[in-house]
Amino acid sequence: MRIGVLAAAILAVFTAAAHAQPSSIGSEGFGKKPADWTLDVGPGAVMAPWFEGSAYYRVLPIPNLDIRYQRDKFFISARDGIGATLLDMDGIKVGPIFRYKFPRYEWDGPGLYGTGFVPFTIEGGGFVRYDQRYVSAKIEVRRGLGGSNGLIFDALLDGKARLADNFFLSAGPRLAVTDGTYNQAYFGINATQSLMSGYQQYYPGAGLKSVGIGTSAVWRIDEKLTGVAFGAWNRLVDQAAASPLVTGPAGSPNQFIVGAALTWRFSW
Repeated sequence: MRIGVLAAAILAVFTAAAHAQPSSIGSEGFGKKPADWTLDVGPGAVMAPWFEGSAYYRVLPIPNLDIRYQRDKFFISARDGIGATLLDMDGIKVGPIFRYKFPRYEWDGPGLYGTGFVPFTIEGGGFVRYDQRYVSAKIEVRRGLGGSNGLIFDALLDGKARLADNFFLSAGPRLAVTDGTYNQAYFGINATQSLMSGYQQYYPGAGLKSVGIGTSAVWRIDEKLTGVAFGAWNRLVDQAAASPLVTGPAGSPNQFIVGAALTWRFSW
């Protein structure tokens, strides 16, 4: 029960801004084996688009919070979502994953007025991850439970390099595919929205949503303190890129995210 209360408290804090952070491979597999439970907490900041498809950016303070049991047997993370590893065999890990997507309001940046409201969404599904010393790959399939109610497929591939005993880099391509329900919620314009916003009606189907590149750097300053910097570029394509929200004067298919954080580790 105490762990459940702690998990809920952590989720309530980091949901204020974690939507702006890029997806990543997952728990890092370097360094000595940690204690059974670890809690990483600290301040950070991120620059990200106002909404998916926006040409305008904002800088947000973010709490960087991450709690884990035996590295990734169970985790609650602003970066990686909420999940557990149920199968771990020869570098292949499989388990459930839950992520969240914040509500989108029509005042969330220039270009959204009249487009209405997309509710808060919990995305539930599963992941398969492959980890080796120099490479990691992951795929996730998730369904929106409320909110968009859409289907999302994410794929990531990272090369990893250890430049010093306490400095690590990773980078690689990212890909996302979404169904028509997701695309209608975030990129579509129905008749009412068209009347209110002035955009032409648009009813997208399923398709490749974006391709891009993500990177991160981790500096283990000492046993407790760690610095993290991350960045990503995603290019909206296909159905998403053709949306009036993206092609309009306030939109752009190029989406950039840059951020940094410091974390302090507690373990037990």
